[in-house]
Amino acid sequence: MHKGLTIAGGAITGIFLALTIIGTVITGSAGEELENIDDDPSPYYIVSENGSASFTYIDADFQGSSAFEVLLTLDYVDTDEDGFVDNCRNYTISVTDEDGVDVTENVTESPYSKECRYDQFYAQDPTHNGMAGAAFVCETYDKSVRNDCTINDKFTVSVLDENNVSVDFTLFDYDAYMIMLIEEGIGAGGALVGGIGLASVGCCMIPIGLILLIIGFVLPGPQQPQMMGGPMPMVSSMPVNQGVVPMQAPVQLTTQAPLSGGATASEVPDMVSAYTNQFSEPPTE
Repeated sequence: MHKGLTIAGGAITGIFLALTIIGTVITGSAGEELENIDDDPSPYYIVSENGSASFTYIDADFQGSSAFEVLLTLDYVDTDEDGFVDNCRNYTISVTDEDGVDVTENVTESPYSKECRYDQFYAQDPTHNGMAGAAFVCETYDKSVRNDCTINDKFTVSVLDENNVSVDFTLFDYDAYMIMLIEEGIGAGGALVGGIGLASVGCCMIPIGLILLIIGFVLPGPQQPQMMGGPMPMVSSMPVNQGVVPMQAPVQLTTQAPLSGGATASEVPDMVSAYTNQFSEPPTE
């Protein structure tokens, strides 16, 4: 087993497995939050009193503003199939500025003639409980239409039926509603994208960690360096001849008698040989 690769593979697998789990949890939470965004438009309603309602035009980012919608409580049907909600165009909608001047024509222009338009998708899932959009005031986001609305201008909207009787209605701040949805969506959507990215990175890296882990188990570890030569013999501190009485080799002494005057070495008797022979021969009786 290669210890280094095994540890590295295990660490990588564990770390990115944890990241995958965290990313999955974040993704699930963000998806649930995105699904449960409160899209109830009622907090952005201005309910009329005695057939009139006022608002102040605001454009915080100076990029234009979506219109205030005049919503009438009608049966959202199109029985004659002319493309408009029945009886919606029988009402008269007027807008005056803070000086009481009628500016309806200057501030109610809308693109594609959306007033009282019947929408089949809206009919199946009505946002405003079936109320019909009869007019759009101060649409400045769409540059193709002309509306003389200036920031902080105050306007009053009034509605009369075909008998010139005041009718109550609802004024919907569509721009503020859309800003809320976008902010909520960005928050939840950002968390969702981050969670998906984190989980994806973790899933991609886990196989790499597993491969390293398997290779680490398969490969042998690094070889230990070997000592040159065989092992050194054990040397005892005890002397080899401990406990043995040393035998001293006999010393042969060669004794030569002094020579008398005139005698030569060849004439001197071998006293040592004679001495040795005397003791090596068995005694005679």
